[in-house]
Amino acid sequence: MITWKHSLEGFEWLIHQVWYLKVNPNEVIPFPPQLIPNPRAHLLFTPPEQRYHYDNGEQIMSGKGSHLLSASENLLIMNDVAPLKRIGITFQPGALYLLNPQSSAVLNQCGWHDWLASYFSPSFQESLLSCQSQEEVVNCIGEKLSSLGMSSQQDKAYSLVSKALSAITEQLNKDEANEVDVEQLALDCHSTRRTLERHFQRVMGLGIKKYQLMLKLEQMVLALYQEAGSVNWAEFSQRFGFSDQSHLIKQLKQQIKRTPNRYLSRRDLTIDIYGDFER
Repeated sequence: MITWKHSLEGFEWLIHQVWYLKVNPNEVIPFPPQLIPNPRAHLLFTPPEQRYHYDNGEQIMSGKGSHLLSASENLLIMNDVAPLKRIGITFQPGALYLLNPQSSAVLNQCGWHDWLASYFSPSFQESLLSCQSQEEVVNCIGEKLSSLGMSSQQDKAYSLVSKALSAITEQLNKDEANEVDVEQLALDCHSTRRTLERHFQRVMGLGIKKYQLMLKLEQMVLALYQEAGSVNWAEFSQRFGFSDQSHLIKQLKQQIKRTPNRYLSRRDLTIDIYGDFER
């Protein structure tokens, strides 16, 4: 298996990362990767005949070829079969709105859309998939995005939400137990609560509290993954703002369908779509 990921210089406001996955024939994928609820959309470029299959517990999304995986509120099980090849673009939260304002409010969906073809033509996809090195892939995607002439300031709603996203992330990085005060967040963004909540829902397809919960879940799963020994659950619960261990367990069961101890015994969740926890 070959994997790598790379930031895209000059497009950090739009792209979380560009990544690559290749699984050779006869390689064994030990267990189906399971992607935790995620506010980022993923655009995956694959050979036209390559199949994809995602199961979120409520619906199965399957097909062939390149596809857009929207932000997801549910745990996603990816049923992958070797051989496979994927080149992916993981967008920043809400950034899909800049490509198509109507697309951002669509959650828990997967497929290829007509508006995507206007940006990423079959000839571009063929050229991208024929790249032989990491540098070629990154340059190919960078040149394509440069040609689109997008800007983070091109839309007032997105600009406001972008400020709010930065503030939420900064608060969580300072204090993982922090709960967003929406009134204060609106003031910090020089907006009213009503306007901020309306624009946030429009750009993200999610409410502010739901988005914060996704970020906190990501931080918790990453923290558990990095635990080498036994976990002090009382301290861990407090660290992330839960009143006690039972509250933490209830939340994890709702979000990832397992208890912390079950996850620690299997470590079968992923944050990145190809299973890489490194930051």
